[in-house]
Amino acid sequence: MAVQGTIETMGGLTATNAYLRISDLTVKKIVGGEDNNKWQLVYGVYCYVNANARTNNPETRLVAPSVDRFKIVSDTEPSDPMNAAYANLKTQSSVSNASDLV
Repeated sequence: MAVQGTIETMGGLTATNAYLRISDLTVKKIVGGEDNNKWQLVYGVYCYVNANARTNNPETRLVAPSVDRFKIVSDTEPSDPMNAAYANLKTQSSVSNASDLV
């Protein structure tokens, strides 16, 4: 699973139809503080020029701090954390024209 969308890279360049893939994901229950007993999902994103660039040379990624890392806090534990992360990524203001790739 992956998402295709338009992002801004470091240096202000626009990457249209960039290939965005969740690189890591952590889910934990929050204990204490304002969000006590809520669930936190944190995920990182790898960005590539397109799907072919990711396939041919996965080590060559775009540097795009605006889509590097995101956090979701919810009242319930996500039943499918990866699906929740991809759904959230498509709603981020730093990703436009987002669509699913399979």
